Amino acid sequence: MPPPASVFDELAITAAERDALSRLRTVTEAVGGPMERHSLRCRHIAHELGRRRGWILDGEVLTVAAILHDAGLYPGVASRDAYVADGAALARALLTAHGWSPARIELCAHAIDRHHELRSQGGFGAEVEALRLADLVDVSGGLIRCGLERAWIAELRRTVPVDGLAGELVHKVGRALRERPLTLPRIFWRG
Repeated sequence: MPPPASVFDELAITAAERDALSRLRTVTEAVGGPMERHSLRCRHIAHELGRRRGWILDGEVLTVAAILHDAGLYPGVASRDAYVADGAALARALLTAHGWSPARIELCAHAIDRHHELRSQGGFGAEVEALRLADLVDVSGGLIRCGLERAWIAELRRTVPVDGLAGELVHKVGRALRERPLTLPRIFWRG
């Protein structure tokens, strides 16, 4: 059973965060669905990684990036580009409307666009690297922990259940493979 919708609603407090969450719910056609819960877990993991490493993180940037990082997998956001680029484009459009500075917009867009990179992305900002590592921890089911204890990850997964995520990812990534196969290598490496 998914957590109550209010779990992410309590974290998304600014207008930009609420707008991003609303957009994710629209494209996934779900409130509290598997992708929303994945985004929430990534946000918590990224925050915890940053706290433990002493990184200074812009919480609003991190929250919006976590919410939108996989939005490019869904119709309504997807184009013919790599899905990470589609999510970054959505963030740029959404955040421009909220009056964010160009630097903060690009930080958020980089976090989304680079969240599957194989190499460290810390040079683009702590938020970029924190989301990259958080997604890796969550998608690996905690097999890759990046220094987090198994118990910490297990408690997060109990609080914010993973039910349905594997099926959702298989379905959406499968669609991307069929519709835009040449873009998938770009989600891992730009060369």
